[in-house]
Amino acid sequence: MEFTSDAFPAEVHYYNGEDSRIPNEKVSCSGYFFFIYVRSGILRAVIDGNKISCTSNELVVALCRHYYQVHSYNKKMACYFVKVRWQFITDIKMSGQFIELLVSKQSTKIIPDLFDAKVLARIMKLLHYYYETATNPKRFPQASFTAALSLLIFQAAWQRDMNPADTSFNRKELLTMQFLKLLIQNYREHHSPEFYAKQLFVTSGYLTKAVREVTGKTVIKCITEVLISEAKYLLMSSQHSIETISEQLHFNSSGSFSRFFKRQTAVTPMDYRKEYGK
Repeated sequence: MEFTSDAFPAEVHYYNGEDSRIPNEKVSCSGYFFFIYVRSGILRAVIDGNKISCTSNELVVALCRHYYQVHSYNKKMACYFVKVRWQFITDIKMSGQFIELLVSKQSTKIIPDLFDAKVLARIMKLLHYYYETATNPKRFPQASFTAALSLLIFQAAWQRDMNPADTSFNRKELLTMQFLKLLIQNYREHHSPEFYAKQLFVTSGYLTKAVREVTGKTVIKCITEVLISEAKYLLMSSQHSIETISEQLHFNSSGSFSRFFKRQTAVTPMDYRKEYGK
C-alpha cells in the first residue's frame, strides 16, 4: 500500500524474512527519515551508500537523501520500516537535536532496554495498524496516526540520550517524554492525570501545563486519544463483547465505557462495530 498524498506524513511497513515485498533493489527516496526497528533476526541495509545493520530489539534512525536498499536478512527477521517525511520531524519542537545529529552522522543506532523495547514494539504495531486502515479516515483519523508518530520520535529522542545531564531538553520536555512513555505502558489500567503525576513526582497541574506547552494537548486529551484508538482497534479486530472490552480497558462498567466512547466519537461502540468491524 502506498500513499502519495503530501498530507500523509509517513509510510509504515512490516516485513518478515519470507516477505516478497522487501525492497532488495535500490529505491529512490529523498527527504525522509527512516526508523527501522527489528523485532527479531538480523537485517542489513544500505542508505545513501552507508551500510547499517541491526538485530533483535534494535532501532536504527537514518536520514535518506537519495536511495535505500535492503542488503541481506535471515529467515527469522521481522522488522518495521517507518519512512517519515522531513517536514513532519522539523515541525516537532523536540527534534532539533535529532536532526542535527542525523545530518552530521547520517544514522544512529539505539539499543533500548527490555522495558523500552516493549514500548517501541507497541508504538510500531499501532502505527502499522493505523497505516493499513488509513484509506478509511472514519476508522482512524489522521490525527491519531500523527499522534502515534510523534510518540515514536519522542521515544527515539529519549532513548538517544538517556542521561538528562547530557541533553539540552528542558525540564518540561523531559517530563513530557517521561509521561508519554508511561502512558503507552499504562493507558489500559490508568486513566487519570493524577496517576501519571504521582509516578513522575509532580502535581497534576504542573504535568498538564508541561505536556500542553510541548504537545499542544492536555494530559487528559492524550489519555483519551490513546484509549479511543485502542477501543476502536478492539471493536474492529476482535469478537469480544462490549462488556469484555470495557473490562480490558478498566472502565467501571460497559455503560460508562459506552458513554465515554459516544462522547468522543458521536456513535455507540455497538454502532461503530456494526459499521467497521470484521
